[in-house]
Amino acid sequence: MVSLAQEALANISERGVVHYAVLADMMRIGHYYAQLVCRLLGRDNYIVIDAAGRCKITPKGKSFLKEEVISALT
Repeated sequence: MVSLAQEALANISERGVVHYAVLADMMRIGHYYAQLVCRLLGRDNYIVIDAAGRCKITPKGKSFLKEEVISALT
């Protein structure tokens, strides 16, 4: 996974539920680009996005982040 997507996933995990526009501000990227990143993460089932644009991490996303932490420590 690309580091920008990893950063987005970590931020979503940290906040619990976050709107893609807030995520864009947190990451200092454009709102449209944040929406695209969220859609890609959603397509791969790392997050779910509701109709209002709020993103929430899935168990698959949590598992991915845990694997990344473990691999970084070894």
